[in-house]
Amino acid sequence: MTSPLQWTNSSWIVKEQPNSKAVATLMKNAGLTPLVASLLIQRGFQKQEDVVGFLNPALSDMHHSLLMKDMKEAVERLHQAIDDEERILVYGDYDVDGTTAVAMVASYLEGVGGQVETYIPHRYDEGYGVSFEGVKYASENRFSLMITLDCGTKDFDQLEDAAERGIDVIICDHHLPEESLPRAFAVLNPKRSDCMYPFKELSGCGVAFKLLQSLAYKMELPESGVYEELDLVAISIGADLVDLNDENRIMASQGLRQLRKRQRPGILALMRAADIQQAPQTIRDISFTLGPRINAAGRMDHAQRVVDLLMEKSDTKATEMARQIEELNHKRREVDEETTAKALKQLEAAPDLEYCNIVHGTEWHRGVVGIVASRLIEHRHRPSVVLSEENGMLIGSARSVDGVDIHEALENCEDLLTQFGGHTMAAGLSLDLSNLEKFKNRFNAAIEKQLQGITPTPIIHCDREVHISELSFEALKELEQLEPFGPGNPTPVFILRKVIPVRPPRTIGNQGRHLKMSIKDPDYDSPTIDAIGWNMGELAPKIKQGVPIDLAFTLVKNTWKPRHGWNGRTELNLHLRAIQPADAARIQD
Repeated sequence: MTSPLQWTNSSWIVKEQPNSKAVATLMKNAGLTPLVASLLIQRGFQKQEDVVGFLNPALSDMHHSLLMKDMKEAVERLHQAIDDEERILVYGDYDVDGTTAVAMVASYLEGVGGQVETYIPHRYDEGYGVSFEGVKYASENRFSLMITLDCGTKDFDQLEDAAERGIDVIICDHHLPEESLPRAFAVLNPKRSDCMYPFKELSGCGVAFKLLQSLAYKMELPESGVYEELDLVAISIGADLVDLNDENRIMASQGLRQLRKRQRPGILALMRAADIQQAPQTIRDISFTLGPRINAAGRMDHAQRVVDLLMEKSDTKATEMARQIEELNHKRREVDEETTAKALKQLEAAPDLEYCNIVHGTEWHRGVVGIVASRLIEHRHRPSVVLSEENGMLIGSARSVDGVDIHEALENCEDLLTQFGGHTMAAGLSLDLSNLEKFKNRFNAAIEKQLQGITPTPIIHCDREVHISELSFEALKELEQLEPFGPGNPTPVFILRKVIPVRPPRTIGNQGRHLKMSIKDPDYDSPTIDAIGWNMGELAPKIKQGVPIDLAFTLVKNTWKPRHGWNGRTELNLHLRAIQPADAARIQD
């Protein structure tokens, strides 16, 4: 049951604790600590060989790229184009997944002698996916081969146009296909129903990487050259929120290692422009640092800027390009905050739909509507759609919550939409303004059906309860063995019960959006630990010094950067997922 005493409206579900005998066996066989052995068993790893493979992701464990449907045909056509010096257009979506894929493929093909040019559609002038403008550009500039990255699977009319113009198209995509496929020379998509590739959850950039692997085999080139591109694959994985298991875990792990070892001039310049002191250490770092900045170019101007930056070899040129992208990111933040305020005001005035949030405004910036949809979920936990009204059309983005397939819900409204596409958790859509009310009702009904009439509330999946004495740098080092974390391999979430704030909590950040407090166990003589609750600032008045609370949190380390000549320091922090009064009976086993 969910208690009315709770402050953060969420249900906490504690995972089933593994058998102590199984934990002891795994500890002995794999040389693990009790904490790591317990977490691994909870995640489905009990055999020693599976545990070793999980903890030591190796490139040699990747699946052979030629197992993918159409790969043999695709790589032979690409090899022919390189040999015959054909003009190759590398075409990609304007988000992080698409732009990293374009930069990766174009850079590699140039390095092996390909005659390459890149093309990113303009978000507002051309829209998502392969555009008729892009096909026309390819035709008028004598490109005989076009490689589409992170798009193409649903662009039937555009690819029919390409075929009629005599352009061969190789699709590298990971979006869920329709029952039929578009007309193309080859369709590389592990989610095809007839594709036997063992792993289905690659990012778009990951599919493109498999194409480059096959090309290296075909051209008898060393695999090491392809592996140098894994830094971009890791960025795509971190930003696109694909499952972090199987090959994605291997590529993310190796890609993060690549990022730490060396940075491309463009990435180094982007970090410097943003005052990021070190290369991303985790997938979360990518999500919060590089990802938003790479996305900002496509949101606020043109994503071709990012491709040019990632491919730039000159440090001087990269520095100026990165400065401009950082300026776009600052602009994106301003527009994001302004649009979020308008959307929340509209939602609070008329939350007329039980199972979803749908808001729209005149000429809201399309580059931030997806971000604003995520903000609405934080405010009212429902799948959210944010639409911009432009010339009688509504164009926007949808974001979902656990338990709701947003793409499936949109499929139920297909006859009301002019275009849609995306994933389980995120999608883009457009519709005529005259269909808005019908869409609202149909979309709400589709989500109600998925939820079986139960209003969604946030669920915090907790791995186990811990005592404050267990929280140490040694424990954190143990947890780091399980990285990289992300969907499919989430960061461990723990519970502390009946701890107390040692002083009144305070708010930090812009307009006091975030909460910060120091906590300790009143019955245990230990140092205090700082806890930070992002976007929990409004809870500060409810939390009293010395009054027991329960916390759901992840354990992190925070390094204070050296400034003005003094040495930095590293300390343990709790990143809060939820806070409850200590007597709120809402933890479920």
